[in-house]
Amino acid sequence: MLKKKGQGAPPSIELLGIGSSKHRQLKANLQKALSDLSIDIPIQEITDIDELMQYEVAGIPALALDGRVLFQQVVPSVEDLSIVLKVLLMSGSDGQKEEVIRQAAMAGINQKSNLMKNILIPTDFSKNAESALLYAVEIANKFGSKITLLNTFKVYSSAGMFLSVESYMEKDAAKQMLAAIQRVESRLKNGATIESKIVKGDAVPAITELASKENFSLIIMGTQGASGLKEIFTGSITNGVMKQTNTPVMAIPSGYQYEPIKAIVFAVDEAGISHPGVTAVLVKLARAFEAKVHVFHQDLGSKDEGIDPTVDIFLDSIGHSFHYELDEQNINESINGFVEDYQANLLCMVRRQRGFLEEVFHVSATSREVFSSPVPLLILHDEG
Repeated sequence: MLKKKGQGAPPSIELLGIGSSKHRQLKANLQKALSDLSIDIPIQEITDIDELMQYEVAGIPALALDGRVLFQQVVPSVEDLSIVLKVLLMSGSDGQKEEVIRQAAMAGINQKSNLMKNILIPTDFSKNAESALLYAVEIANKFGSKITLLNTFKVYSSAGMFLSVESYMEKDAAKQMLAAIQRVESRLKNGATIESKIVKGDAVPAITELASKENFSLIIMGTQGASGLKEIFTGSITNGVMKQTNTPVMAIPSGYQYEPIKAIVFAVDEAGISHPGVTAVLVKLARAFEAKVHVFHQDLGSKDEGIDPTVDIFLDSIGHSFHYELDEQNINESINGFVEDYQANLLCMVRRQRGFLEEVFHVSATSREVFSSPVPLLILHDEG
């Protein structure tokens, strides 16, 4: 367990390694992060083999705090180190600190080398799916990502017709897949690529299993209906994927024309963010597009405690501001009004097991009012 601030000896920062180029880079990044945070703690360099073995690391360079290994075999960026150090040394509950250590040890922060390198685009070859693909190409061009275009099909037929129908559907899917790729290939830039997969079976499990198995950073999907995102919360495939995956999901409204992301509205409740990995994709997008993040919170009553400080901590490396809505008007209207006022190109929310997202998208038994958004919606997941 980490020592609480102000109790006992000051924290000890240990840099484990033998002077390799990665070791030197990690040391430089660490010194810069400490300087940026105005933290004056000496770095203890551990080079003796016997001492290194006591840390039980799988490889070097490695970074430890009070004997607890945070990173190993990676060189986190200055921004990522600043986030971790700010939580561990300056703020946060013991529970939050332990979660940050666990996530860092699992390389669960946005320094992952493959973050935003693999993007999954489910398609049924509709106009809405085409809009999502065109949007995904623009995102991929920013990061040099590989796009995987996925089509799923399920055969409903009698036993005697099954094989012939299945063969026809697979061939038809392959033909449409080739045409879809040919339409966007010329738009790819900066090392971005595209490949295709055709899978037999139900769409939701096929999408979520592939996203997990191949470690996709983001799923981008088209939506249907006049209200754009209405279907997400009324039983659609997008809804099923969002509920059954931990991969961030971006839903593109029907007919939406791509715009560069210059302003992002991040609508939050009073609950905190359990670890930096939750906001990693949001931070990556904001950095790549140099977008300002407007954190929006609506006071829902006397028990509302406002915005948790972890939101500020995990957005520390990007430009962001906080906005509070004190009116008791419909929260759906408040969010949409805020998106319009700040001319946002992206709306972001966090999904928990039961929480703010369900409240926002609650379908009234009398009015049947369903939330809709004129801009793409990015759903992050926090099960912590």
